[in-house]
Amino acid sequence: MIFMKYLKLILVLFVFIGCSKQGEKQANELLSKSFFLQKSINEINTVHVENAFSKYQDNIDLVKKCVSTIENEFARRMNNYKGLKKACPNLLINYDLTKRNLETEINQIKMLKLDLSNNLIPSDSILYYIEMEEKNLQKISDDLLDILNLYDFVISTNDSLYLPIKNFAEKECSKNEI
Repeated sequence: MIFMKYLKLILVLFVFIGCSKQGEKQANELLSKSFFLQKSINEINTVHVENAFSKYQDNIDLVKKCVSTIENEFARRMNNYKGLKKACPNLLINYDLTKRNLETEINQIKMLKLDLSNNLIPSDSILYYIEMEEKNLQKISDDLLDILNLYDFVISTNDSLYLPIKNFAEKECSKNEI
């Protein structure tokens, strides 16, 4: 009888320790994922976005000033180029928000790991906390993917259209001066 009580106690301890260790392992995995996301977000150069937007505004002013008739090819390019007007500010706002969310999430996961290592979370609640942090991290990951796609759009649009539009508008300005 005493043997059975000790056996039950030992089994309960193994389950508890197993859950805690499993929770710590999952928290470590979440922390690794969050550091990967942090590395990805740090690769975004917001100065390039700000420069692209500044160049866009300069080109739009030049086009308004000098271009009176628009060829079909130029009109098509301008329609694509005007995507920067909305994309750049949205990207910068979402970038800042996602970066702050990621920093907060990293801190939360670190605190969760600390709580797990100090056995401050009941074993039946560990999975709940892990799942919450997984959902938070997935949301941040989805937001970051949207930001990276928008970043690629801004950079590629600026790289491909800034000079052609600027050159065309300057050419039109020089025609108007004659």
